[in-house]
Amino acid sequence: MNLIDAVISGFLSGLSLGLTGSGGSVLAVPLLVYFVGLDPHTAVGTSLVAVGITAIIGFLMHWRKGNVDFKTGALMALTSIPGVYIGSYLNRAVEGPLLMTLFAILMVIMAIKMARNGSKRVQSVESGKEISHINVAGLGFLVGLASGFFGVGGGFLLVPALTMGAGLKMHRAVGTSLFVIVLNGSAGFVSYEIQGRAIDLVVVVLFVLGGLIGDVIGVRIAKSLSCKELKQVFTAVVILVALYLIWVNLPKIL
Repeated sequence: MNLIDAVISGFLSGLSLGLTGSGGSVLAVPLLVYFVGLDPHTAVGTSLVAVGITAIIGFLMHWRKGNVDFKTGALMALTSIPGVYIGSYLNRAVEGPLLMTLFAILMVIMAIKMARNGSKRVQSVESGKEISHINVAGLGFLVGLASGFFGVGGGFLLVPALTMGAGLKMHRAVGTSLFVIVLNGSAGFVSYEIQGRAIDLVVVVLFVLGGLIGDVIGVRIAKSLSCKELKQVFTAVVILVALYLIWVNLPKIL
């Protein structure tokens, strides 16, 4: 039954990604913990690897279209990968209930950000804008830290970082962020192996399989629905799941 649950969890995460275009990975850890039954720390590592593998297809599609800035992505990954290792090492010292409560806070922040993005026009970036390498490196480290600690891909952090910090156009920022997510997922796997910590590779494979199916279906459904309404529904779902995590875990901390 656990194996079926892993496929369903991946499907739901992929479906949300296909419907909204971002944020699908934020549902991965709660699903892996409360639906599949993994320990929170195992779920974080498993999610990070699964999200990294799932991002490969999107990365290859953007690469073919010329939407990947490898130079900027490599610069960000240079600091992001150490951040992944440090983040995954730090979450080892945090008890499961506290980890899930902190994850719930991250979900609320992400939901608010998505709601704001839905109501505001994305600012265009001036062509020829000079890239701040220090900003890119610093933002890369912070994204890696969050990815390693929480097990999320970090696309909702990477895309703004690449548009505002590196001056990339939106499509190029998305493609480059997927490149970094793939590298972060690989770094997460290596980090967990070095630390001798568990990653459920069977769940990873099944989660990715379900995620790919959900993503394809989500993209097709999204074509016939309002993007604004979809993001509003997804934002509400994320907040409800976050409130559930706080309700379940906060009493354990107190």
